[in-house]
Amino acid sequence: MIDASRIALVGVDWGSTNLRAFAMDDEGAVLDRRADGRGAAGLSPDGFAAVLDEVVGDWRAGGAPVLICGMAGARGGWVEAPYVEGPAALADLSAQMTGAAPGVRIVPGVCKRQDGRLMDVMRGEEVQVFGALTDGVAVCPGTHSKWVRMAGGRITDLRTAMTGELFAVLRAHSILGRSMTEGPFDPEAFDAGVDRGLGDPALTAALFSVRTAELDGRLTPGAAPDYLSGLLIGSEIAGAGGGFEGPVHLIGAPA
Repeated sequence: MIDASRIALVGVDWGSTNLRAFAMDDEGAVLDRRADGRGAAGLSPDGFAAVLDEVVGDWRAGGAPVLICGMAGARGGWVEAPYVEGPAALADLSAQMTGAAPGVRIVPGVCKRQDGRLMDVMRGEEVQVFGALTDGVAVCPGTHSKWVRMAGGRITDLRTAMTGELFAVLRAHSILGRSMTEGPFDPEAFDAGVDRGLGDPALTAALFSVRTAELDGRLTPGAAPDYLSGLLIGSEIAGAGGGFEGPVHLIGAPA
């Protein structure tokens, strides 16, 4: 058990499907971390406070403030925290945080506008990227994969790819997933899918290669999910396009 007096800040990344909490000292070192499966998508606005207290209430006994990023600040979340329009620096986020409860503030996400139109948004990933680099390209893989360009300590561009969600939908609700089975990871099938995704710009046509390869016996039911995953990831990388050239920094859990 950590002495609450050592905790200077509680940081919470509250996504759609789960939350991750970090107890930090006054130099930013992580003293402890916790996770919980009650994501923002499954909570009503009046349910967040109780979950937060249950997960990190003992950490706050010494009066540590809480900073929350992610979908807890989305419309329909705990309290909506309006987006900061890019190019955005860390100071811009700090200046526009939204109070949710005594001692609890929500970090705003970042949005991209073009010709007055909202083009893209992110919540949570911006905090990860600011902690990782000041210049270059960062990718946060996931349900909605985020590509982020940093220049001079500012987020200057961002793009979302629905790679993870598309995989889940195709696996569960399409003809491609009907014959798929669980099995050990097949690196050869994954690599073949990546090659197809990188080389074929017509994703909706390339997806049907999962079906034809199975019918032809070149792809087993257990390897088909890895081929599909590789194909979608390869297509995402191929479609990154202008603005995201150069070395890519991946930000995410080791898995």
